Amino acid sequence: MSVADVIAVESSRKRKLDTRETRNAGLLNFVVILAIAAVAYTDWVVVANVSLGYLYVLPIALCALINPIHFTLVLVIICTFLQDIFGPPADSLRLRIAHNAIDLAGFLVVGFLVTLIVRQQRQLEADIRHQRDGYERDLTLAAQVQQQVLPKPANFRALEVAATMQTARLLGGDYYDFFQISDDVVDVVIADVSGKGAAAALLMPSLAVALHLRARELSGPAEIMKDLDGVLKQVTNPATFVTMFYARFNQATRTLRYACGGHNPPILLRPGTGVSQLLEETGPILGILDGAQFEDTELALEPGDILALYTDGVTEQENEQSEEFSVDRLKQVILSNKGEPASALVNDISQAVFTFAGAKEQADDLTAVVVKIR
Repeated sequence: MSVADVIAVESSRKRKLDTRETRNAGLLNFVVILAIAAVAYTDWVVVANVSLGYLYVLPIALCALINPIHFTLVLVIICTFLQDIFGPPADSLRLRIAHNAIDLAGFLVVGFLVTLIVRQQRQLEADIRHQRDGYERDLTLAAQVQQQVLPKPANFRALEVAATMQTARLLGGDYYDFFQISDDVVDVVIADVSGKGAAAALLMPSLAVALHLRARELSGPAEIMKDLDGVLKQVTNPATFVTMFYARFNQATRTLRYACGGHNPPILLRPGTGVSQLLEETGPILGILDGAQFEDTELALEPGDILALYTDGVTEQENEQSEEFSVDRLKQVILSNKGEPASALVNDISQAVFTFAGAKEQADDLTAVVVKIR
C-alpha cells in the first residue's frame, strides 16, 4: 500500500467516524425526547402529592452531553413548564412560583455542570486530536522520505534491477538496496526488520548506512552480514531482529555470490531452459545469536536469467478464503511476464498480490526486487 493509499484510508476512516458520531447524537436526542415524555406522562397520571419532576434532570443532563448550551437552556424551560403543568398543584400561587423557581434553578445547575464537564472533555479531545494529527503529519513526511531514499530502477552493464515496496502502514520495516561497488560488481540486498510501523522503520537508515560504509571494505556477502550482525546487537535489543539476503553480482564473469540470514529464499528463473530454483542456502537471523556464522554460495548466471527477491508480505498475503499467495503463484507471475522490463515486472508482482488478496487487509509490508541478467 502506497503512502497516498494509506492517507486515503485514514481520511475515509475519519469520515466514517464523524458519520457515526452524528448518528449517535441523533439517537441520543431521540432518547432525550422519549425520557421527557415518559417523565411528563408519569407525573401526570400518578396521583400523589409528591412530584416526579426531579426525574427531568436525566434528559437535561443527557441533552447537555450532546448539544450546545442554548439547546439545554430551552429544554430546562420546557421541563420546568411540564413539571408545573403535570405535577401536583400547589396550594397557593406564591408556593407555585417558589416551586417553579427552585425547579428551574436545579435544572440550570445540572445543565451548567454537565456542560462544563463536556467542555473540558472536548478540550481534552481536541488537544489529543491535535497531537495525533501532528504525529500523523510527521509519519506521512517520514514515509515520503523513506520512499524517496530507496533506489530507483537501474540499468547496469549486464544487469537490470528494479524494486517495489508497499507498506502495510505509513512506515515500513522492509528494506532493499542496490548499488555499484566497482565497474564489474553490483550489490543487491533485501531485508525485513521484525515488527511493522515506526519502530521497525527507524532501523532501516542504520542498515543502509552500515551497508554502504562496509560493503566496499569487506570481501563478500557473508563477511558483510557478519559485520552487520555485530552492529545490530549493539544498537538493538534481542526482541528486534533482521532477516536478510545479500547478493553480489560480478558482471564480467556473470556470477552471483550470496549469503542469507534467515530470509525468504529468492527465486532464480532460467527462462532459456525453463528451470527454476530456490536459493535455499541460509544462515541465522541477524541480531540474535552470539557467534553467528554466515557462508557465501556462488553460482553461474546466464543471459535472460531472472532473480526475484521478496519478503514474506508477498508470499504470505492471504485472500478472503485465508489462502496464501505462495511461492508457486509468484513463480507463475514472473514466468508469465518474463519478457517485460524489471520495473514492469515488480509492478506486476505487487498488482497480482493485491488482486489475489481482494478485500483482505494487507497484513505485512510487501517488497519485491527483480534482477534481470543481460
